[in-house]
Amino acid sequence: MVAISNSDARKLALAQQGLLSAKPKFGRGKKAVLTAIAHLGYIQIDAISVIQRAHHHTLWSRIPGYKPRYLFDLLAKDRSIFEYWSHAAAFLPTEDYQYAFLHMQLLCQKSRHWYQVDPELRAAVLERIKQEGPLYARDFETPKGSVGMWNWKPAKRALHELFMEGAVAVRSRDGFQRLYDLPEKVIPEPYHTSAHTQTPTLSEYIWHLCQQKIQAHGVVNIAEIRYQMPLKAADIESVLKQKTDQGQILQVKVEGSSGLYYSQSEIIASIPTRVVPQIHFLSPFDNAVIQRKRLSQLFNFNYQTEIYYAIDKRKYGYFSLPILYGTEFIGRMDPKSHRKQKQLEIKNLQLEPKVKITDRLITDLKQKLGEFCDFNQCTSYRIAKTDPLTLKSALL
Repeated sequence: MVAISNSDARKLALAQQGLLSAKPKFGRGKKAVLTAIAHLGYIQIDAISVIQRAHHHTLWSRIPGYKPRYLFDLLAKDRSIFEYWSHAAAFLPTEDYQYAFLHMQLLCQKSRHWYQVDPELRAAVLERIKQEGPLYARDFETPKGSVGMWNWKPAKRALHELFMEGAVAVRSRDGFQRLYDLPEKVIPEPYHTSAHTQTPTLSEYIWHLCQQKIQAHGVVNIAEIRYQMPLKAADIESVLKQKTDQGQILQVKVEGSSGLYYSQSEIIASIPTRVVPQIHFLSPFDNAVIQRKRLSQLFNFNYQTEIYYAIDKRKYGYFSLPILYGTEFIGRMDPKSHRKQKQLEIKNLQLEPKVKITDRLITDLKQKLGEFCDFNQCTSYRIAKTDPLTLKSALL
């Protein structure tokens, strides 16, 4: 076992996430997008569009000059990423398809994932794709005034179940509409064949997941490895014990945290010795903050999205973003992009009470606000409310 300080654990976590160094960890351009997804393990997809969607936002936070077309080129043209399920809908590296295939097999053993679907409809939807080729959910809508078996909502649910079971795959997207096709026509060789011929065992899948989480976060505990996964803690613990005994991973004690964390010796040895503070406005679905309990335990930052709160229950705003400065989460910002006016509205920007407002902080916030405007195709920003109040005038 090794012991590290909370400060070093934070630096390690953020460095592994590509959020700490002034030099881009993953590089630039489309190649960097694939490198980032492979390193992080997934990029969560989300439909909320008050600002640029979460999957683009997460990559923009790590890759200078990021363009949304990079992501969709990797999906539809290069086929080096595919769409499936991590803890939520996500883009994953195609080289990991065999592990997703095991997930699909486990789901096939259940009667459903989300929806109860009529078997006849499910078979008919799949047959249409086999016969006609790639189809959108909208292609199953019954024209008005006609009578037939197709109804958009049940067909869409059938498509979702087929997708989760691996019977269909996403070939590309039109906006937020998925184009479904047969997986053998979407997943390139050798990944599709090897998934069928060399499907990992459950232990192999868990070990892959453990390595992936350690690579992405530096130090992780069992609950964080297991997050939103259909896995038993005892099974993960068994694999970790075996790999610890073999010397492939280390048990880590983090100052101020209860329980064991896990890492690898080469990662522990890479803890940065110097940090140049940078501002990041992170997506609520960013890999670095999606596990709120980890965020609280490691960074002492209590954060929740308020999307599903009633308006009078919101403290920070509908889509408040965590603000990271160096290794500290210093506040939250609730933005909205008014695309026609090309203006970014900052509905609320609140700093934590302990944050000291310095000239350097104001300069860095202004610069990041300008960059965030550009990312959201806006030419200016306006601020409605800040806490402290003096922050508003300082930023304008």
